[in-house]
Amino acid sequence: MDRKLFSELSEMKTTTLDVAWLLLAIAFIYLNYGTFNILYGILGFIAVFFIHLFINFHNNYMDYRNSTNEEYRQKISTIGINRESLAIVKKWMYGLAIFPLIIGAFLTYQTGWITLMIGVIGVLVGLSYSAGPKPLNSTMFGEVVVAIAISQLIPIAYSYLGLAGTAKFDSSTAISVILVSLPNTFAFFCAELSNGTCDLEADEKNGRHTLVSKVGKANALSLFKASWAIAFLLVPILALLKVVPYITLLVVLLYPNIWDDLRPYLQKQIKTQTYPLVIKAVGKFSVTYILLIAVGAIFKLVMAVI
Repeated sequence: MDRKLFSELSEMKTTTLDVAWLLLAIAFIYLNYGTFNILYGILGFIAVFFIHLFINFHNNYMDYRNSTNEEYRQKISTIGINRESLAIVKKWMYGLAIFPLIIGAFLTYQTGWITLMIGVIGVLVGLSYSAGPKPLNSTMFGEVVVAIAISQLIPIAYSYLGLAGTAKFDSSTAISVILVSLPNTFAFFCAELSNGTCDLEADEKNGRHTLVSKVGKANALSLFKASWAIAFLLVPILALLKVVPYITLLVVLLYPNIWDDLRPYLQKQIKTQTYPLVIKAVGKFSVTYILLIAVGAIFKLVMAVI
């Protein structure tokens, strides 16, 4: 398998957000507790990175294997377009699982069963997205579950590892991490909705009854706009509640720019042309939000030293 095909099947470009979630956890935990176990955090990142690659491989593999539409197999699926052997794809897929298994076992031994539980839940959600008698990507719950798993579960895992051994991670901490991640959750829900609107015809041909197919494209677009509005509105609410530093209010200034980015998608939902614009907007929002939280944490640390 060449590098280009590996990159496409693993969807390598989507893993950059794993770094963003780590930065979010480091900034938030430092902001509130003044500490973070960077070794466990980095090991957790490596495990998440390879789990992400493994699950992306798995989803592409299962989508091709389960597809009943020949046009999808030959003209849309990365495996079909490149005429790659399923046996080779499967071999690479299982090879990618070795690293997170080893690192996960070590982290579980060092930090306890909660690490194992979070890891198992994350992997099961990832696998169930495209596997099983009723894959998540064939139901109306897929978009919601994926958005929550990506934007909530990973930061919680990093935060738990960052506080491992300090006895500071409790239900209150978990709730705080959930709250600080909420704007990203709604942004990622928008990404999932846009994927569903662009793939609506292909999904219906393959018997997938997604949220978009249930509510219709027009309603899905209205939900898309409402979710973006909520993502932005949550930032000042969280700032007023002192969950995030006031400097995060600067994110609101991005709204006109992001809305301009989204206009072509709202006019035409085309996977190769306008879907990438949504992903760009989601990345811009999430990265800016996280960086501002990091700036707030740094400012607090500097003021404490002074």
